Amino acid sequence: GYHVVVNSTAALVQEAIALMLRHDLKIFDAMILSAAKIAGALTVYSEDLNPGQDYDGVRVVNPFVG
Repeated sequence: GYHVVVNSTAALVQEAIALMLRHDLKIFDAMILSAAKIAGALTVYSEDLNPGQDYDGVRVVNPFVG
């Protein structure tokens, strides 16, 4: 795998706010998903978000559920 650093820009925050409102998310979860989208990630591993949910092209997988 590889790592990508995504800066918190005004555009990222605006995208996160729109995602938060569309999907009824907490702002920090929306920031993570928006940063993942900007970085080109297709999957985010999280136990806090809805597994299987697609958030504007970023799919959530719970790593603790088989």
